[in-house]
Amino acid sequence: MTLLAACALPQSPEEQAQAALRARPALTEVLARLPMEVAGFERGTTTNFEDRQPGYGSAVEYATPARNGLPARAAVASVLVYDLGQQALPDNAPAETVTPVLDEAVREATVLPPGRTLAETTRRNLPLADGGSMTCADLSGSFGRTAVEQQVCAGTAAGRFLRVHVTMPRRNSGVADADDFTRAIAAAIRAAPVAALPAS
Repeated sequence: MTLLAACALPQSPEEQAQAALRARPALTEVLARLPMEVAGFERGTTTNFEDRQPGYGSAVEYATPARNGLPARAAVASVLVYDLGQQALPDNAPAETVTPVLDEAVREATVLPPGRTLAETTRRNLPLADGGSMTCADLSGSFGRTAVEQQVCAGTAAGRFLRVHVTMPRRNSGVADADDFTRAIAAAIRAAPVAALPAS
């Protein structure tokens, strides 16, 4: 009985944090947390990079359906979950961990074929319902004659890096809310409920 009681002793906050890091869920479990419909988007295909390049995880595509006179895919999004072979990362990892990931995401987003341009205009923190945040870059440019807006956010969730890209023509900017989508995705992957944020 004494041994059982000793085993049941509550953990210190430091021990709880270390236990959480050791208990990183499997990538398949994390992907299963992503909803089929969220913030006006519908889930699409999943691309598994992990089998070909360990550490590169998976990407899940989302798009808005046809509605209100707008065609399907008026806005598109990508959710990337990966670890780059690193040990488990805590949710709300510090800026020195997340900023290089966002920098790389912006570089990837702005290297485009002729006729397409995107450039970063602002960078900001996006508050999440659990009290944490993701760091986001807002990009603006054009794909041919179509003015385009893209939001790229980076953070950590479920022991891994999380990147969320949302792209839409400027004329369709009301078709979806990129912030709402990103918050809902982060909450789902962290297995946390989506709660209303306090008014700013």
